[in-house]
Amino acid sequence: MQQAVIFVRVSKKEQDYQRQVEDLRAVAQNQAVQVVAEISEKISGARRNQDREGIQQLLELSRRGAIQKVLVSEVSRLGRSTVEVLQIVEELTQLGISIYVQNFGIETLKNGKRNPVAQFMFTLLAEFARLERETLRERILSGMDEARRQGVTIGRPVGATEEKAVFLKKYAAVARQLRAGLSVRNTAKLCDVAINTVRKVKALL
Repeated sequence: MQQAVIFVRVSKKEQDYQRQVEDLRAVAQNQAVQVVAEISEKISGARRNQDREGIQQLLELSRRGAIQKVLVSEVSRLGRSTVEVLQIVEELTQLGISIYVQNFGIETLKNGKRNPVAQFMFTLLAEFARLERETLRERILSGMDEARRQGVTIGRPVGATEEKAVFLKKYAAVARQLRAGLSVRNTAKLCDVAINTVRKVKALL
């Protein structure tokens, strides 16, 4: 019997991933695989793989040869950066580990060999996720330009203490958007972080 890992992720702390877990448990039962670990993350999928504890745990199990399959509900659960997602797919493929994507019912490996359809789908879907973020950013920046043309003042002075600097460095992208005049809600969407995190950053600026 194959050993598998259930991998789930949500972007915001107030979101719940239990539905993902339950659905993937049913998948494991239908495929007659043994779930040896359930890895969950509450983190932006745009973060680098090396900064994500869940991804590092997944890779550690994979490198030890402890699993043969990874179950995810959709590609974006692995991440929203095309490059980072494809790095995960490539390493797991090299290790002979198949990734099963529930919403499309596809696997990266078929009979131990690369599934070209799945590889193409991963590339395409990861790129769509990236373009979605870019489109949102372009719309927001366009709105800001229009506001400037209408005489709206955008931006505010930056505060600084050593403790603030550390926190702001961690959320540099959030700080950058807030300094440019974006709203808390739009910044949270663009940076894929919780609204409360954006509010904390804003309070420190």
